[in-house]
Amino acid sequence: MLKIACAKVDITPDASGWIGFIAAPAKLPPRDPLFGRLFLLEDDTKSTLLVSLDYGGLYLSAQDDWREELAAAMDIPVNRVILHCVHQHDTPFVCIEAFKAYDPAVDLSWFDKVRRNVKAAALTLKDKLQSVARIGWSETRVYGYASNRRVPMPDGSIAVRFSRCGDPAVKNKPVGIIDPMLRTLGFYGNDGKMIAAWSFYGTHPQVANTGERFGADAPGEAMRLLETTQAGVVHSLFNGCFGNVTAGKYSGDDLEENIRVFGKKLADAITLNTQAMETVEADSFDWQQEVFDFPAREFTEADYERLGKHHFTLPLAMRCASEYGIKRGNKYAVEMLKLGAVKLFFVDGELFSEYAVFAQSLAADQKLAIVGNCGDTCFYIGTAEALSNPEGYEVNSFCRVKPEFEETFKNTLRKMLAE
Repeated sequence: MLKIACAKVDITPDASGWIGFIAAPAKLPPRDPLFGRLFLLEDDTKSTLLVSLDYGGLYLSAQDDWREELAAAMDIPVNRVILHCVHQHDTPFVCIEAFKAYDPAVDLSWFDKVRRNVKAAALTLKDKLQSVARIGWSETRVYGYASNRRVPMPDGSIAVRFSRCGDPAVKNKPVGIIDPMLRTLGFYGNDGKMIAAWSFYGTHPQVANTGERFGADAPGEAMRLLETTQAGVVHSLFNGCFGNVTAGKYSGDDLEENIRVFGKKLADAITLNTQAMETVEADSFDWQQEVFDFPAREFTEADYERLGKHHFTLPLAMRCASEYGIKRGNKYAVEMLKLGAVKLFFVDGELFSEYAVFAQSLAADQKLAIVGNCGDTCFYIGTAEALSNPEGYEVNSFCRVKPEFEETFKNTLRKMLAE
């Protein structure tokens, strides 16, 4: 028998927390709270814990140690504990190694408190389990949100279309390669009512970040709208392959209007999906894992010096990640949750959208989604072409992967989808 339990935890940092990657504390009170949405899925023989966090990213030990702590507390294998960050930018990006290298006296008490609260909520889930009689799946195209951030220009260069783009010559270029579909998996109880819904969409989600106050941005607005219109259903959003995708082609200068408009786009698409679900019986799930050696780039002191000319966080992040990889091993895991005909992949890093498009091409007649940023230890993961001809923002900043990753990753997907 398949069962599910849900919880929602406030994970907004206190005054000792920060916005971004080694940034100053918030200057203003939060626009809205940040939440962690927890789901315990269980059948007769196994369990998995999925957590979607309104955070930018969890790096290195912040991801690994938290997963291990939750796995031990819940008696679940570590690889079946998923910590996913939606990646809004007015939220914390947590890299303890980089923080301590920058400031050995850094105050991490806020993060310890968040971990304790999430763990406490997770431990209540077994008492909240509800039977799942059926699952449903639906997909809808989202118009006017995602656009590729890497914009080819007439001179052969790659311009950057950030989440808010003020240059018409860049903003008005074609959308480029994206995965335009928002996909939703629904869980239904014995009474036929929906218990929970997981939705999947791939883009940098922020359209209103200022770095001055905590905010869940458009995904937070979408969840707020859904909680109003679909009371009793626990919704959660999972980001996909979004490394080179933003809302820059469509976002405007009015930040509050951006939040309303783009939040509604997400909520409307999810609502359409929940109204058009194809449901089937479900009584169990399967889990599959494949692990390969992560082709990590080696940095020289000259590389660190070059990165430091752009921003001090770049060499700090890359140096800490390289040292961590040597210490803990450079491995890359692909986790797959299979629920009937639905296949969900969970992976580390901010993969380029091309990887999602490739995965869908392998399973054009299947129900499939990739969830990226389940840990951000691998940072941006570009295509072999982009990495071999490093133009544009992503591959020249928070990026430590080699071009060989693409073929290995694609072969792994081929293998997992063939089995």
